[in-house]
Amino acid sequence: MDIIFASIIIFFAALVQGATSFGFSLIALPLLGLIFELKVVVPTLVLFSIVLNLIILVKLRIRPVFKEIGLLTLFAILFIPLGVRLLLFVDERILKACISILLIGIALIMLKGYKLNIKNKTVSYIITGILSGILNGAVSLSGPPVVVLLANDNKNKVEFRSSLTFLFITLNIVTIILYYNKGLFNNPTLVNMVSLLPVMVIGTFSGIYLGNKIDDVKFKKMVLVLLLFMGAMNLI
Repeated sequence: MDIIFASIIIFFAALVQGATSFGFSLIALPLLGLIFELKVVVPTLVLFSIVLNLIILVKLRIRPVFKEIGLLTLFAILFIPLGVRLLLFVDERILKACISILLIGIALIMLKGYKLNIKNKTVSYIITGILSGILNGAVSLSGPPVVVLLANDNKNKVEFRSSLTFLFITLNIVTIILYYNKGLFNNPTLVNMVSLLPVMVIGTFSGIYLGNKIDDVKFKKMVLVLLLFMGAMNLI
C-alpha cells in the first residue's frame, strides 16, 4: 500500500515539474516523508532528479553556459558532504521541521516575487553554492537558493534553464557517490522505490504536454499554495 501511495506522489510531483519546470523534490519530499524515513526518501529523489533533469536537458537542446555556474558549482560540490552528514546524523524530526520551514519560506518568496539586490555577485554565488550543496546533500533541495538568487538576472530563459539543469545533474551525481559510500543504498525499501522510476518518467512527459494546455502562472500559484499548506501541516 505504501508503494501505491508513493507512486501517486511521484507521478503528481513529476507532472508539476514537467508542466512548470519546478517542484519535483519540493512536493515529493514532504509527502513521501510522511510514509518513509528520510534516509530512504532523499536518496530516491536524488536518483530520480538525475533522470528528470536529463529529460529536461535533452528537451531544451541548448548547451549549458559553464562560465555562469562554475563558481557556484564548485562551492556546492565542496559542501555536499556536510549536507550528507546532516542527513546521517541529525534527528529526523529536526530535519522534517527544517524542511517544513524551508517549504513555507520558499513558497512565500516565490508567491511575492521577491528579488535580491545583489551588490557583490561573486560573494552571492559562493554563498548560494554553499547553501545549495548543503541542501542537496541533506534533503535533495539544491534548487531554491539558486532560483531565488538568479531570478532577477536578465539571461536567455532557455539558456538559463539549461545551465541550471546541468548544475543539478552534476550535484546529484556527486551526492549519489557520497550516499553510496555511506551505505545509504543498502536499504531494500529504497530498491522498491527505484522501481517507480517509470512512473516519474510518465508523469514528466504528461506534465510537459499539460504545460502547453494550461495557464502556467495560475498553475504555479496553485502549487505554491499547496507547498504552504504542506509545510504548515508538517509543522503541526
